[in-house]
Amino acid sequence: MKPVSSNDKNDSKPIEFSLPGRGSKVMSALQAVAFAKMMGQQQQWPVAKVITQQLTEQLPDYLDGWLALFEACEALEDYVMLSRAAQRCLSHKPRCVAALMALATALGKHQRHLEALEILATAMEIEPDNPRLRRQREALRRERKPLDT
Repeated sequence: MKPVSSNDKNDSKPIEFSLPGRGSKVMSALQAVAFAKMMGQQQQWPVAKVITQQLTEQLPDYLDGWLALFEACEALEDYVMLSRAAQRCLSHKPRCVAALMALATALGKHQRHLEALEILATAMEIEPDNPRLRRQREALRRERKPLDT
């Protein structure tokens, strides 16, 4: 996954978000991602998820927002939301390997291994030399094996 960038044209775009009990805030997209990551480091994943959900709704072309949302969903083991977020991201960025990987993760957690492997095959066509894709594919294959015997 791409690290948080500092030269993305969306970094400085203002994002308004509200948190229960904290009211509304406005900050740049880059600041919102940094805040979400800080919340995650403090194990405040629900806050990180709320921030990044609102960020991706307001700025659907901002990859760093999607990456932070995927991370929050995985940390919370919210694979239904991870699947929805990945599909929403793919509707804006159809060749986003990180979103394909997130969708494959969600499918795998719901025992839909064949579909997950198909998604990863698509991702590997886009980035054939990505070692994380190969590791994820091998992990899915190992999870699937006992079910086939």
